[in-house]
This record gives sequence, C-alpha cells and structure tokens, in this order.
Amino acid sequence: MKKTILFAAAGLAMLGMAACSGNKSASADSCNDCGKCAKGDKTEVFTGVLPMADADGMRYTLTLEFDNDDNDGDYKLVETVVMADSTSAVGSTDGKSFASEGDFYIKTKDGKTYYELKKDQKDSQAGSLDTPAYFLVDSDSTLTMVNADLEKAANPEMNYTLKLVK
Repeated sequence: MKKTILFAAAGLAMLGMAACSGNKSASADSCNDCGKCAKGDKTEVFTGVLPMADADGMRYTLTLEFDNDDNDGDYKLVETVVMADSTSAVGSTDGKSFASEGDFYIKTKDGKTYYELKKDQKDSQAGSLDTPAYFLVDSDSTLTMVNADLEKAANPEMNYTLKLVK
C-alpha cells in the first residue's frame, strides 16, 4: 500500500513538471529578470559618475524597464553623492543617496534617440530629479545626459556618460 501511494505521488509530481515544462511563458512571479518572461519586459541598468559643482561627482544607477512594445516604460534612479576620501581604499566614499522612479518615454530628434525621465511625485524622494531628465542613446551600451533642449553639455571635457552594466 505504501509503495502504491509513493508511486502515485511520484507520478503526480512528474505530470506536474511536464505540464509546467510545456508552458513557454513563465508567470510574473517566477521571472528571473532575464528579459524573456511572460511580462515581455526588457530591463537595462546603466551606471556612471557624473560631474557635480560641490562634490567629486554623483553616481547614477539608472534601471530602465521597457514595456512590451519597447517604446517606453518605467525607470528607477538612485543618485549617490561621491566625496573624495584619501583614507578609503578606492579614494572616495558615498554620501547621501536620493531615489526616484517614474516613467520614461522614447523621443527622437534629428535622427537621434533620447529617453525622457518623468518622476512620479508620490513614489520618489523630495529633491531627486524634480524636473524631467534627458539621456541621449549613444549606443546599445551608453547613454549621455543632455539638457532639456536635447543638447550635450557645453564643456565637452566633462563626462556625462552612463554605461550599461546589465
């Protein structure tokens, strides 16, 4: 009797696994952020240290979660002040961080592609990205922060580039 129950349980388990393996789209709950789950969303993460007037820089970590049509989506941005620190092994320490999230939209101008980030007021910290931010898509792996007129910084020696890390 015990063997019969054991074989029945094993058979049910195998049927359950077979049913799941035939399902080509995973549920949103089981998404491993591979960009191929049932949500159909593609996620990209960019990071870089951009210049600041009163600190050594501001580290940006920008996560873009594209919608199914790849035309827009949601973003999450963490801005962290970077300060010089000669006692640190890396020569700097992180200061205060600001987080914001919202929607991004894909814009085109003169044959170039830009991302416009608009913050959700209710879901973001005060003082972080209070006005829309704009990034030029330089390549598949780099974005450059530009002004509201979609122009690069006046000083070309300053680096406003974020690089793809995921």
